[in-house]
Amino acid sequence: MRCVYDTIPPLGPKQDAAMLQVVSFNIGGARGMRPAPHDHHKLATDTFTTLKQVINPRQPTIIALQESGRAVHHDRCRDVGWKLTQFLGESYIAAFAPEVTMCAHPHPNLWDRPAYRDMRAAAEGNAIVTNLPLEAWSWGSYPDFGACHGAHTWARQTTISRATLYSSGNRDTQPRNLMVASLRYRGVPLYFLNTHLGVLIGEDRHDMSYERSRTASQMRQAQVNEILHVIEELKAADRSNEAPERAILLAGDFNAQPDAPEMEALQRHFRLLSPENPPSQQWTHQQYRILIDHILLQDPSGQFSVISCHIQSSLPFDDLTDHRPLVGILALA
Repeated sequence: MRCVYDTIPPLGPKQDAAMLQVVSFNIGGARGMRPAPHDHHKLATDTFTTLKQVINPRQPTIIALQESGRAVHHDRCRDVGWKLTQFLGESYIAAFAPEVTMCAHPHPNLWDRPAYRDMRAAAEGNAIVTNLPLEAWSWGSYPDFGACHGAHTWARQTTISRATLYSSGNRDTQPRNLMVASLRYRGVPLYFLNTHLGVLIGEDRHDMSYERSRTASQMRQAQVNEILHVIEELKAADRSNEAPERAILLAGDFNAQPDAPEMEALQRHFRLLSPENPPSQQWTHQQYRILIDHILLQDPSGQFSVISCHIQSSLPFDDLTDHRPLVGILALA
């Protein structure tokens, strides 16, 4: 089947700059408020309208999207990340890593909803969108990603949750993954990681004394351990191939506040970028008023300086998502 994409006019000229913009944005939380069936391209349009308030698309940019998606609706491919690149500019590329798909996880609780009416195929997961050049993996690639129809294969992905068949059709059994991209910023190689940690129905992230909350935190700690294992694997591969140690940026929806045990485990290896918003605005989840979206930096060689970090305080659309984007600005030291 041939997929037909719409064309979008490019952005007008904007001022260029050298600082690196890093965004983490969960764009899927309000899907129940949107018209059915789910319009992936409108989601990309609204995401762009939101992001252009806080980033300059002409600058070096990496965007970590959680709850992104791809679908085939009326024989047309709908891909949020791909569509977003059409707005951001021709230098942007997108990669998508599905966590649940209509074929591999065919639970009616998800796919029989009005949001997926008349869709022949669909997937939900994470995406990375960037205009940075790709950096070769230290261990090489075989085959060359162009031979794999390379529009979406330049980023690697791996499961970080325990084995699951998604048998309940809800968040408790939803698979979780980690995306890894090998990129280059102003001649400096780096790894960029995007993830979305699990959440359990009924947990209270304001109250860690609640048994359900402790169970959820332990689940996320196990997923964090998998992330740390992947990071050690990357470092070991670089060492074995005599490649210099790289800085690592990790972004995503961690479903945990900064002082949660799972985030403290990450902060033993990473620097957590702290938003500079006023205390009353120190949250990224609109309903629960909690800070669960984060950007972290591991920089053993001191190559980067953190210029700022902030949460976008308002969204132009009430039905886009229940999260607010987090934006970090970095530069070479």
